[in-house]
Amino acid sequence: MNTIKSVCSKIKISEFYYILVVLGYTATLVSLSVRPGVIATVLMLLVGLQLLAGKCIAIRSLSDLMAVCFFFWQVLSVIWLLQGPCPLSVYFPEFTASVLPMIFYFAGKSAGKRAGNWYRGYLIAMLILGILGVLFYVLAPQFYNDWSVALSHTSKADAATTRVRMNSVVGSTCLSFTMVAGMLASAFFLGEEDAGKDPSVKIKRRRFFGAVCLALCLLFAILANQRSGLVVAGLVVIYINILIFFKLNLIPKKYFLIELGVLAAVFVLIGILRFDFLLKYWYRLVSLPTAISERSEQWVAAVNNMYSTWLGNGLGANGHHAIGVEDAFVIADGGLIKLYCENGVIGFSMWLFLLLLSCKKGLANLSLRYAELGIVGAMLLQSIGSNMIAFQLCAPIFWFAIGRLNDDSLTSPDPYPSSSHV
Repeated sequence: MNTIKSVCSKIKISEFYYILVVLGYTATLVSLSVRPGVIATVLMLLVGLQLLAGKCIAIRSLSDLMAVCFFFWQVLSVIWLLQGPCPLSVYFPEFTASVLPMIFYFAGKSAGKRAGNWYRGYLIAMLILGILGVLFYVLAPQFYNDWSVALSHTSKADAATTRVRMNSVVGSTCLSFTMVAGMLASAFFLGEEDAGKDPSVKIKRRRFFGAVCLALCLLFAILANQRSGLVVAGLVVIYINILIFFKLNLIPKKYFLIELGVLAAVFVLIGILRFDFLLKYWYRLVSLPTAISERSEQWVAAVNNMYSTWLGNGLGANGHHAIGVEDAFVIADGGLIKLYCENGVIGFSMWLFLLLLSCKKGLANLSLRYAELGIVGAMLLQSIGSNMIAFQLCAPIFWFAIGRLNDDSLTSPDPYPSSSHV
């Protein structure tokens, strides 16, 4: 009995969350009766139970208080949600997609030196998604084309439509952000955390792993061909290079020159062999301002049509789960506007204050928290035009990063002293 309890205390379910969920999505290729959303929900509940058992869910700071208050604010918003045209059926899927992932705030805050294990699990899941995506993108087998249409990832069951953008087994919108976040999770392994305790060989292996995963996640983000993802991926590359090579001086600058040379060679080679490939992405990028201007009218309409400026419309009222509801509020195709319209001034202020507190702590410990600051920034940028915060696959790493920014192990003893280091 003690042995079982000891094993359970060492195995952190949250570290395997993304791998198991991605396997659930992959299983839909075999049977559409598989429900990855249900799998993710059950796993999040198990993560929550383990955190409670480990006394990791507790209010120890103002950030914790804001996180808990915002969580319960969204839960209670069902009261005024039902005052409008939306039924209760809108509330529950939105809760499991965007509110329940807040559990990972406390997973991140209590991760300590196991954060590397969490990010490693996340990257393994991204590699599974990416490799599957490339195979289906290149081969475009008919069963996959039919599957894509059945799940509304594409409009036609043919190879040409499948190759417009890489969907893998989750859809290009989710894939875009998760790969950008994967780039930043990879950058975590480029740092010097625990460098004083690890042999030099282990540090080199750690950095090699991070560099390879970063390059692959960048490739997968490009193939996903989402406008916001392409822009943010480019910004992430600049952000990581400035920090790693210049601001924090974590890696010798000669490697920066090598990186520039490799990128230039790849760019020229693609231009020679497939110039149309470069044009395809260029046209997507230059169309970004048009997409923002088209959405801006929708955002204004959504704000003007709010049930209550202070309370908001209630969780799910402005999300895609409300499509088809008669006399429903305007569907806000943008995560930030959606968040504001559903939570009102009060709820949105809680969320914003939590972010400000977290980012302030992160900036004060930039050398240890640059990856988490990047993940939060990437989510905010991509949420301008897409509902990333409300995607069940995207939200956990966002909340994990916010929790890490508030991790007390920066100044206090490691909460898992017996665990393996990064």
